[in-house]
Amino acid sequence: MQEKIEKFISADIHDDKCSFEKLALELFGYQYERVPLYRQFCDARQASPSSVSEWQQVPALPADAFKQQLVDHREDSHVFLSSGTSEGLDKRSRHQLTTLSTYRLSAMTFFNEMVLPDEPGSMSVLLAGPGVDSHPDSSLGRLFSWVYEETANADSEVVFDGDGELDSTAALEWLGRASADNRPVLLLTVSSALTALLARMREKKLFCRLPGGSRIVDTGGRKGAAPTYSAAGMRKACWRYLHVPGYMCVNEYGMTEMLSQYYDDALVSRHRGRINQRIKTGPRWCRHVVISPATLEPVADGEVGLLRHTDLANWESVSALQTLDLARRVGDSFQLVGRASDAQLRGCSQLLTMVES
Repeated sequence: MQEKIEKFISADIHDDKCSFEKLALELFGYQYERVPLYRQFCDARQASPSSVSEWQQVPALPADAFKQQLVDHREDSHVFLSSGTSEGLDKRSRHQLTTLSTYRLSAMTFFNEMVLPDEPGSMSVLLAGPGVDSHPDSSLGRLFSWVYEETANADSEVVFDGDGELDSTAALEWLGRASADNRPVLLLTVSSALTALLARMREKKLFCRLPGGSRIVDTGGRKGAAPTYSAAGMRKACWRYLHVPGYMCVNEYGMTEMLSQYYDDALVSRHRGRINQRIKTGPRWCRHVVISPATLEPVADGEVGLLRHTDLANWESVSALQTLDLARRVGDSFQLVGRASDAQLRGCSQLLTMVES
């Protein structure tokens, strides 16, 4: 299965609807047999590989199920843990993998497409977020470290520690040096750290003019205790204090339970000569549906619902996932809104009821 998935991710295919569906259904059969908790979940919904004929019909396991043991534990496995910011460290999701090959291929292929479509080559990278050294259990840290490894030149620097703290003094000094150079900068960060950095610049009345072609990737929305700007406010502040235009600011959306990511399409659209409404775009080996919490059916264009994903990169665990993330459907894409409230979740209790292992 790994070989088939990685071949699909690597292939230069533009019209792949049939290929995706065929592989998604084959993967459903593979996971139905391999993951006992998922098989129990599907049986309770009277769904099996023999009764499912379209990828949209594959039962979507609630992401909270990753707080349980999905597959047999192996000592040589890689385990990614969620941050646990909302429910505590003892209730973190666990995503166990025997190989990082598919994750790296998926993550780097789409990152390069969405963030580096102009192929700028090596860049001065400021890592103001988790990395594999500071956060070895973080899937985001692994992604950022791969980007740093493949992109960073000798003038790059890490300003984020294992406690999740930003060294704002070091970051500001680095940005000052980068502003005097002519090489474009890639700033990798989390939204809360970027907010803290911009607030420090506002407080000290510091303004940097980063070289043309510089870009910012932030991830993590307005959740948890750490304050963040609104999405529009973040882009405005990045222009004011760092001189990075809004279309070069890319927000990433991902989760521990899923090995693929979505990105704002503003940068890649600009590169292709288009100026569109900003939306989240995912790779062709990943599909999503925005569903109504009340009916569990797809919402109409422009309406808000819960995000459901099918990620072929998740071949080792479960590919069809139901999240509690709210999004507004925009054609075949979406705009992230936030997290569902308790009141909104009451309408979809049948969806969220877990099968005990």
